[in-house]
Amino acid sequence: MHMIKTPSVSRRAVIRTGLAGLAGGVGAAALAACGETQVVTKEVPIETTVIKEVPVEKIVRETEVKEVPVERIVTQQVEKVVTRTVEVKQVVEVPVEVEKVVEVEKIVEKVVEKIVEAAAERAPGIDIHNLDASVAIGGKPWDPKPGGEVSYMTFGNPTGFDPATWGGRSAEPAAAMYDLLYTYGKGNLIYPHLASDLPEVADDKLSWVIPLRNDVVFHDGEPFNADAALFNFQRFLDPELARGHVIRDVASMGSVEKVDDFKIRIHTTNPQSPPSFLHSIAHQHTGMASPKAVTERGEAFSRDPVGTGPFKWSGEWQDDVKVVFDRNEDYNWGPSFLAHQGAPYPDRMRLQIFGFNMTDNAAAFEAGEVDIILNWSFADYKRVSENPKYHVIGYAAPGMGQYMPLHTQLWPLDDLNVRKALLFGVDRRTVTVRANGGTAPLNISNLLVPGTIGRSAEAGKLYTYDVGKANQILDEGGYAEKDADGFRLASDGRRLEISYPDRGDPVVELFKLDVEKNLGIFVDIPKMDGATHREGASKGLYHTTWIGVAAPSGDVMYDRFHTASYGGANRSYSFFEYDGIPESATPNAKIDGLLEAARASFDAEEAKALWEEAELYLMENAVAIPLVHDYLPWLTNPDRVGGELFLGIDYLPFFGQFYSTQE
Repeated sequence: MHMIKTPSVSRRAVIRTGLAGLAGGVGAAALAACGETQVVTKEVPIETTVIKEVPVEKIVRETEVKEVPVERIVTQQVEKVVTRTVEVKQVVEVPVEVEKVVEVEKIVEKVVEKIVEAAAERAPGIDIHNLDASVAIGGKPWDPKPGGEVSYMTFGNPTGFDPATWGGRSAEPAAAMYDLLYTYGKGNLIYPHLASDLPEVADDKLSWVIPLRNDVVFHDGEPFNADAALFNFQRFLDPELARGHVIRDVASMGSVEKVDDFKIRIHTTNPQSPPSFLHSIAHQHTGMASPKAVTERGEAFSRDPVGTGPFKWSGEWQDDVKVVFDRNEDYNWGPSFLAHQGAPYPDRMRLQIFGFNMTDNAAAFEAGEVDIILNWSFADYKRVSENPKYHVIGYAAPGMGQYMPLHTQLWPLDDLNVRKALLFGVDRRTVTVRANGGTAPLNISNLLVPGTIGRSAEAGKLYTYDVGKANQILDEGGYAEKDADGFRLASDGRRLEISYPDRGDPVVELFKLDVEKNLGIFVDIPKMDGATHREGASKGLYHTTWIGVAAPSGDVMYDRFHTASYGGANRSYSFFEYDGIPESATPNAKIDGLLEAARASFDAEEAKALWEEAELYLMENAVAIPLVHDYLPWLTNPDRVGGELFLGIDYLPFFGQFYSTQE
């Protein structure tokens, strides 16, 4: 594995915010299924649907591996008795390299992984990997051919391509045009990109000097330098600008200044550890735009963009149909971990715009309308995976997994009893089976999935799937009475009801059926498009939704539960400890204090403990329903596209790694 090394001085921020390969039975099962290990099989007659959770603790210290056998089997009763014989395969531990080093003071880290293996139906044709893996499309060796076109899907019409203002569905197309100062690479490590090295942090831990490459030019021929970087960050920090996603990435920044022609200094409002600081700017929202183009084109820049990326704007954008980019023949500054760092091979990159109907999208893929798509409908990607013509690549990520935030200030979810009842009463497997067919491991009581630094063992003990206990909580909480339809009533006669907008989520209908049947709580599922949902959710109009967030550590909770994250577009929706002022921290909020302290800590063990405390506090207050690992499958057609698929934490591909395989 490629590593970035810098002098080991105490205040030099040397960051490797990686972690062990994602813990989760998905990876272990995939490896076993591929025949890379010997397995022991035993036929077991089953008369109920069984979910078998096998906690395996693996303490990684050089080569020491310790296995802990099965602790419990959870049996889920179903109405229809199913009798079948299944093979139970031995869970095989695979050695992984654990990377999380912060060379500030001497830090010794012990990493503990838990692997949970779900014994459920799997799609054997899916090639499952951790999110930090680069996967050869079709399993074929690198054999690039110049020319042609590669096509990739994106969900929904982009809202524009100005990094300072975009929101919604702009990230995928923007990833083809814009580069970052730093980016997540293989092993979940942070690598310099437009920066020439890792930053230096001042003694007070409040300022960071970032050296920049001196060989980069924008698509319009203008040089990238400190003036250009300063221009972009000043726009990111401008409160008068209608900023988009970037506002949360720069929330901890106070000001930026030029040091010399190829260095800038970023001042933060609070001390931050190197991993937290770099994590905030290693996202596509902080892409570097041409100052000349922004100044000359004004608002039109959003639809006529200029960046430094491997592809440049072609001028072709058909709303709700496609966006097209041309090859940047001058490109020669890809990050060091990529197989190909120079100009891309295809002449054109077409981003085809799709809706959220997964079946229609899969049909378009099979018809050859697009080369690579993301599709999370299990029935569709399972069918495609069974065709040897295609290569379905599944990625499982660390972070918060897929979960349902609960609006803690909207009746009836402002009652902790109702929220706890949902935590105990929602059958995760039933709800998510349509989405992943049981291929993704369940996450019952933790916001953070196994393999995420800062996951709380205590939080994992708070909830189990227990419908009886859920109903007892509701009965004793004052909701024992029911109406003629069997739905629970509050003491004032109001029917217990929660809203979950249907924007094409694969879990919404099953969630409604499950909650109404098991708990007697009515679930309203109004259909709406993504833009309408994002606007309403940011204003706190709905009780819940379905989202997933990938990240290597518990710092992922900052963007979702720090009170300054509420009220903005496409943010978090739990509104926990929120005082009603959008994008402004609630004074003395306990969760803010924990998350801020973790970000500021230069001690890895201290930060880990603070994240554990924060997760426990959030789950004690039942702010969300954890579901499963963040696990998403990409459908690829090796007859049309080759190269490597690498996504990174943002689930955004490095488009310069693709080439056309069409004659």
